[in-house]
Amino acid sequence: MRLLNVAVWGLGNHAQNRIIPALTAIDEIKLIGICSRNTKIVEACAEHWSCYGWNDPDQMLNSTEVDVVYIATPIGVHFSLAKKAIEAGKNVWCEKPLTCSYIDTQTLVSLSEKKDKILTESFMHLYHPQFQRVKKFVDDSKGVHSVICRFGIPTLDKPGFRNSYELCGGALWDVATYTVSALLPLFPDQQVEVIFSEVLTKKGMQVDNEGRAVLRFSQGATAYLEWSVGVAYKNEIDIWAIDSSFFTDKIFSKPKEYQPEYKIRDINGNESVENGERSEQFIDMFRNFLMVMNDKEQALTERENILKRAKLMNDIVNF
Repeated sequence: MRLLNVAVWGLGNHAQNRIIPALTAIDEIKLIGICSRNTKIVEACAEHWSCYGWNDPDQMLNSTEVDVVYIATPIGVHFSLAKKAIEAGKNVWCEKPLTCSYIDTQTLVSLSEKKDKILTESFMHLYHPQFQRVKKFVDDSKGVHSVICRFGIPTLDKPGFRNSYELCGGALWDVATYTVSALLPLFPDQQVEVIFSEVLTKKGMQVDNEGRAVLRFSQGATAYLEWSVGVAYKNEIDIWAIDSSFFTDKIFSKPKEYQPEYKIRDINGNESVENGERSEQFIDMFRNFLMVMNDKEQALTERENILKRAKLMNDIVNF
């Protein structure tokens, strides 16, 4: 079977430490090349991974050997780079979020469909066994009363694009998108309404640093989402059902060897603890993307999910 040739566009620490190692761990994928403006990093990475190294994106996009471009650049340039890649006839796997504009996301989804190219958005936690366990709890419950989902991180020593308004920095696009991505698959066939939202920016800052939203799903469940940058680390989901409750930590970002723990309480509040399965969520994600590449129905579902996430983010922003 022919390998799927993937090129990585953008070589920040995340791409070098998590994305490229995960890609190269899958037998069906070949890292064909890497692309960045930084000549030294390109040369070092190309030598280390034994692949092509490009400083000129057009050379990468003109290569007939490249099947997929993985975009690992700042959020604010995702749209222009993804559009260019799709127009060049490449499939696109993109870091989350795909764009910071509902209109731009609609444009890319429409373009990918028109060009018959695969478009995916890299919310890696959705493919980890931990998230599947969360979803099983919801599906098995007699009904969800409410969900609390929080994601907050301390101030980074080197925030980079995260402090740039032009590059879609800020807590909303960098952090809140995780919480939105987690809620929608838990209630896949329900309508959702934003009943409260605020996105706050501290005085003197160029980008937002915190926010919260309250959502109401059509079958009655309420969700409280909270996100922040510049606080103590928090990364969790807490589900309160009619007949039980469920809590797990590190639902989004997690170390490669992290073993999830689930705290489950019955209807009377008696608690039990369950240990989950270890897995590398980026490898899990790329295995799923491989299936999407070979299944038109899954490709359509992925486009629909991208639009649902973008629409809810748009509603939160414009509340």
